[in-house]
Formats: sequence, C-alpha cells, structure tokens
Amino acid sequence: MRIGDLSGPAAKLELAIDTLRAARQEISAAWNDATFTAFHEKYFVPLEARYRRAVDAIHRMAQVLEKAERECGDP
Repeated sequence: MRIGDLSGPAAKLELAIDTLRAARQEISAAWNDATFTAFHEKYFVPLEARYRRAVDAIHRMAQVLEKAERECGDP
C-alpha cells in the first residue's frame, strides 16, 4: 500500500457495513416488532448516514492525496 492510499481502509469500512447490513437483515426476519423498528431508527439509520459521509470523505481525501502526490512527484 502506498503512503496515503486510502483504498484499504475504505474497503474495510465497506466490508464492515456489509456485514452489519447482513446481520440486520437476518435479525429482522425474526425480530420485527416496534422495538426492532425503534432500535433500527435509533442506531442503524444514523450509522448508515455516518458511513456514507465517511466514505465520501475518504474518497475526497484520496483525490486530494493523489493530486498532491502528482504535483510533488519527480518531473
């Protein structure tokens, strides 16, 4: 991995959220009452939003680092 390469951490984050989504799907098959809905709204929905913002930030930062690397590299 190159210095400043954020693809590895981004992939780990994506794998983690995919694992969480699969677990949520499995749980929702058996636990589908108002308590699950409240739990989902309180924890999963905000986490999804934070995940999306984090991934967007990682991609923007990767672009900035790539540009800096090109501009600071050997001519």
